[in-house]
Amino acid sequence: MALEKAHSVNKKMTFGENRDLKQVVSSPASTGKIKRVNVNFDEEKHIRFKAACARKGTSITDVINQLVDGWLKDNE
Repeated sequence: MALEKAHSVNKKMTFGENRDLKQVVSSPASTGKIKRVNVNFDEEKHIRFKAACARKGTSITDVINQLVDGWLKDNE
């Protein structure tokens, strides 16, 4: 039986206990590596998002990358 995790909408971002925040923030902007990020959506939102991407001929990954790029531009 799988345990369900409670996902907090306002969970504060942290780096692992063995990671130095100063090193993470000051690291090179791009290493060329691709990193996987898991995002939790409720099922209805996921279906709507996936369908909208399909209608537009794009991927969820491309849309999320564009959104993150915009957010970083405004917040770094």
